[in-house]
Amino acid sequence: MTTENDSGAPDVIIVGGGVIGCAIAYHLAADHHVRSLIIERNGIGSEASGGAAGELVAGELAKHSDHAPTDVFTRFLQAGVALHANTAPALLEESGTDYLLADLPLLRPAFTDAEAEALHDEVTELNDAGIAAEWVERETILSMRTWIADDVVGAIYSTEQQVESYPFALALAQACEQHGVEIRTGDVTGIERSGSRVTGVRMGPETLSAQIVIIANGPWAQHTSEWIGLDVAVIPLRGQIVHLDLPRATRPPRYAIFHGSGYLLPKASGALFAGTTIEDVGFDKTPTQDARDSIMEAVIRLAPQVIDIPIKDVSACLRPYSTDDLPIIGAVPGIDGLFMATGHGFKGITLCLVTGKNLAEFIVTGESSFALGAFAPPRLAKRA
Repeated sequence: MTTENDSGAPDVIIVGGGVIGCAIAYHLAADHHVRSLIIERNGIGSEASGGAAGELVAGELAKHSDHAPTDVFTRFLQAGVALHANTAPALLEESGTDYLLADLPLLRPAFTDAEAEALHDEVTELNDAGIAAEWVERETILSMRTWIADDVVGAIYSTEQQVESYPFALALAQACEQHGVEIRTGDVTGIERSGSRVTGVRMGPETLSAQIVIIANGPWAQHTSEWIGLDVAVIPLRGQIVHLDLPRATRPPRYAIFHGSGYLLPKASGALFAGTTIEDVGFDKTPTQDARDSIMEAVIRLAPQVIDIPIKDVSACLRPYSTDDLPIIGAVPGIDGLFMATGHGFKGITLCLVTGKNLAEFIVTGESSFALGAFAPPRLAKRA
């Protein structure tokens, strides 16, 4: 793209102000001096970006789907975690917001011999992929005071990382503004084109011009299908989290525990989360009693002493899932200057910075440090 623009109009308009959209704008500005306008229909961090659990886990792969994790996706997750560590000092300085990037000791327990056998194989797979993990026997786990149920057979142990999601989303937006990114509230209702070239977006009666438009509005990207003539293969899946009210006299667990879709997650802030659900209910993000009950049943099975901890709240957010469980990142076919970044599922926080950095590189130079071909939109797109 050319960045010689003296009109005062942005070079790039980004539809969606979650962590994906903000990360793209941040890297465009910080790395390439490209001016962006982010248009967010609600507040920054008001959707999945602010409501996520916030774990940055490359070793906890796509186990909740019918698709096995690919090597390229595993490497993308690893690159995402590494970039969080590398970018944190700059984000903290530029935003003034400490979003509590911290180590996360994590156990993935087995409660049957069959589960243990599968996890032994996974240890080998993780180590082969360059993710440090080890098998811990039952006796050692019980001596560690982990909260895990006594009938544990063993567990995979790894040290991952985590952030506080809402403060992270705010920090990223604040850092964007420090680099000259404009953030506006509004509802984008379409894109503008001249022939096969995008020229901007429509926001109600207003037309906003830009050389580049990026669709980064999570599951709402599916609504852009009629704008671009392609079926955007991304759907919302509701995820709910139970926020536990840990008594002051109770020390939080030192280890996160993940088993299937259930987890107990101690946060660096002192909060304690239990999760989660994966529900295909459209755009309904209302927390439910059924989810609360099913989450607590699963977590009490993992860590029985949770039964004595009061529940403070239940929250829900809508995660964007693609039909093959891989993110959708890259140029939209048939429309020059139109790009997409969505479909990150429950890995949006982990993958936002690596998505932003590499898509920004691709837009400006035509190449990216991490090859994005496996995530390109044409693999899923069909004419709407």
